[in-house]
Amino acid sequence: MSKKLITVMMTALIVIVVGGSVYHYKYGKTYYYGVVGKMDHSEDQGKGLPTSYYYKIKGYNKNGEKKLLTVGSFAGHKFVEGRFIKVGWSRAKKVNEYEQVSANQIPKEAWAKLKSEVPRDR
Repeated sequence: MSKKLITVMMTALIVIVVGGSVYHYKYGKTYYYGVVGKMDHSEDQGKGLPTSYYYKIKGYNKNGEKKLLTVGSFAGHKFVEGRFIKVGWSRAKKVNEYEQVSANQIPKEAWAKLKSEVPRDR
């Protein structure tokens, strides 16, 4: 192979590796687990769109690391207080997905931190 071809291939490889690393850093999701508490605030979207409801959730990832998240509901749905929630978070998009989960779906390290926040009547 010629030196020019090798140079082009190495440059392309470096661009792919660096680009992939930056993409993963900014858009790679970390999942946090929390308990839905009281609604923090709501926002009327106007023009016939449904109201958005926002909740502050203390979430813990699979390593037990804590993050305070503001999670907004979609399509005007309110969350049910005391339910467990799994929240997808990335640096670029912040909270970008959520779903209700059961206690047995929460990783052990997150559960160890979260169980003290579970309402007593559960």
